Amino acid sequence: MSDPSDLGVLYTEHSGLIAMSRIASLWSYETRARGRDRRAITVNPDGSHEYWLDRSDPLLNTILPGTAVSVVVNLADSWTAGRSLVTSAFLPRVCVVGPVTQPRILRVGKAVYAVGAVLPAVLTPCVFGVPASELIDRIVSLDDLWARDDVERLLASLSSVDLRRCLSALKNELTARIGAPSDREIVARTAPRLIERCGGRISIDEMSRSHGLSRQEFARRFCAAAGLRPKLFARITRFQALVHVLLSTDVSQWASVSPTLGFYDQAHMINEFRAFTGSPPTVFFRPHASTIDPAAIQLRGRPSEWFRSPA
Repeated sequence: MSDPSDLGVLYTEHSGLIAMSRIASLWSYETRARGRDRRAITVNPDGSHEYWLDRSDPLLNTILPGTAVSVVVNLADSWTAGRSLVTSAFLPRVCVVGPVTQPRILRVGKAVYAVGAVLPAVLTPCVFGVPASELIDRIVSLDDLWARDDVERLLASLSSVDLRRCLSALKNELTARIGAPSDREIVARTAPRLIERCGGRISIDEMSRSHGLSRQEFARRFCAAAGLRPKLFARITRFQALVHVLLSTDVSQWASVSPTLGFYDQAHMINEFRAFTGSPPTVFFRPHASTIDPAAIQLRGRPSEWFRSPA
């Protein structure tokens, strides 16, 4: 998606930096001018994936539901987030975003430079000292979870180095707190990881039986580890898989993807998408900017191709 401005935000997944760690993702946001040769998606030799996001892109302007816990370190202009523009509040410079069940509007600053890490929710107690359930749908300052000196040390390690070293410093700080998994934690991690590998398409009853537990006991232990009930965890995981598929699929083929992702039919798929975003896919993926002429948006191809500058 694009708007008339050449300035946007480059979102990068630094996959090569998380090898052999229990961190799910290390990412960065940077204000960049697109340039003529910049593609919407670029895969670099070091394994990192770059995604070009225009300022009007809904993926830049929305915090979508997810099952993980994120650390966000903002090193430039302030961001705001909330259920609506009226209720939006400034985010702490260093914050923890818990598992998300309802979307939020996000507004990044004019100058964007931020780094972050995504952790499986099961690691929340050892990294942040609280269970994942205490962070559901919350954005908390890291100062409320870590000692002030530890937060200041983290900021100092990130403020004066290049991007790659900045991300490595963040990874090292988090990894030092994770430690080795206990036998009890390994058991708690198996079910969430299985749901993620299956894209949310798995029977809760089947998982309960495979763990030798009643459905109620399995749900209790799962929620204690991941913060969410297993059914909701599976639904959000399936929703995340759906978003990825819709972004890479021609809109004319969207009806055919529902069975492969575990939806009964297209109506079921649209209803689930609406439940987690507040609107159907064809509305959500339209560029969000008052400066864009609606006549310039055509629902053809992938969502990144819907906007066409008027001749």
